[in-house]
Amino acid sequence: MTNQGNRHEGNLQSTSASISSAQPAGPSPGALRAWGMRVAVVGFAVLWLTLLAASWADAASESKSGSDEYSFNWLDPDKKIYVLQNRRYSKANRLLVSAMGGMGASNPYRTSTVLEPRVAYYVSDSIGFEAFYSMSSNRENATFEALQLSAPNALPVVREVRSQAGLLAHWVPWYAKINVFNQILYFDWYFSGGIGTMQTALDTRTVAGSAAQFVDQNLSAFFAGTGHQYHLSQSWTVRLDFMGAFYRSPLMGTTGPSTWFSNYNFGVGLGYRL
Repeated sequence: MTNQGNRHEGNLQSTSASISSAQPAGPSPGALRAWGMRVAVVGFAVLWLTLLAASWADAASESKSGSDEYSFNWLDPDKKIYVLQNRRYSKANRLLVSAMGGMGASNPYRTSTVLEPRVAYYVSDSIGFEAFYSMSSNRENATFEALQLSAPNALPVVREVRSQAGLLAHWVPWYAKINVFNQILYFDWYFSGGIGTMQTALDTRTVAGSAAQFVDQNLSAFFAGTGHQYHLSQSWTVRLDFMGAFYRSPLMGTTGPSTWFSNYNFGVGLGYRL
């Protein structure tokens, strides 16, 4: 046994020796590639630093020359570049009444149209609170009709969201302006989150092709969303909003384990600030 083990070890050693003797002299291709990458990285860094230094020098010379060509005053007719810090359109201590309309984007078997009035009050330009109530109109879509034709005995679980109501907190971290057709447009980008309720209707029909039989279910929900407010004047605002509702309900509608579901709405509307 000892001799056999020695023979195996000897075979491994001789194989290693033959492999090492077959290696060519000089650096391997892998080493050359590694050195090439290092040289390329160093060269790129030197080039970037050179361009950066040249840019700084050019900016310094332009600022000393006092030329108005690169002062960018022509972008702001109010001659206030600092308007991004000193907001031209303030929301603080003002009430915002909005009328929103849009579409639902979650139910695979229904086309939903949403009408949503909102009332918001901002305690500062960054923090606000908003109450909303949304009403949804639902109708069977092409997916549901195709399923009924291809599989007449299939009965999917269909839950229609009839209405939503809740209270949201707004956080507005970004205030900006953009040039639209040579006109300055100011806007806020906000994030929202809150709690509320949902009034839903569950289709409980058991025979395919029969009339829908709905059972009302009221559910608690968490809401999260984001949106833009584009300021047309000190009073009028155009709004874009995307909001999701997250709620728990039985997996099979009325039976099964409780599972998290979501419902998303996208809306466009007009707001008036008091």
